[in-house]
Amino acid sequence: MGLENGLYTFRYFGGGEAKSTPIGGMYASSRNGKNKPVTAEPLGTHSGLSIRWRVAKVADKEDYFTITEDRDDECIPGQWARSSNQSKVPVFLYDHVKPHDSVFEWRIQEVDKDDDIYNIMGNSLVGGADFVDLRNEGGPQLYMKPVPFVQKPPPIPRWQLLRITWE
Repeated sequence: MGLENGLYTFRYFGGGEAKSTPIGGMYASSRNGKNKPVTAEPLGTHSGLSIRWRVAKVADKEDYFTITEDRDDECIPGQWARSSNQSKVPVFLYDHVKPHDSVFEWRIQEVDKDDDIYNIMGNSLVGGADFVDLRNEGGPQLYMKPVPFVQKPPPIPRWQLLRITWE
């Protein structure tokens, strides 16, 4: 069936790991606020809202979505953003204020439907693509990892997207 519009948590699953375990892991977080890198934190240390993300399909583009923070106030939610021409840079929570500002689209493709595992692609590159990965640079943060399209590519980072059914 594929990914649907809704609220999700994004649990880091790495590349090439064994089947999912129901506990532990790092979750994408908006805890640091807008115009800062999207971070990651273990379940239990968050305020609840900081690990909830609203995923919305992009019209007429299969597997393309926008990702915005879930808020319980009247503020405009930040959206996941990236550089369009640089790799190895953080994924930012962009303060999307003006209607003419860029909307960042992410290609989210299912890898394992039984465990809700996906990869999240940002930019297409010559001979490869940038995928959202997790690194520890002054704390855990999401960043754009370049992955070449070669015969034996390195593992592509994966995320478990768990739907939140209570809205």
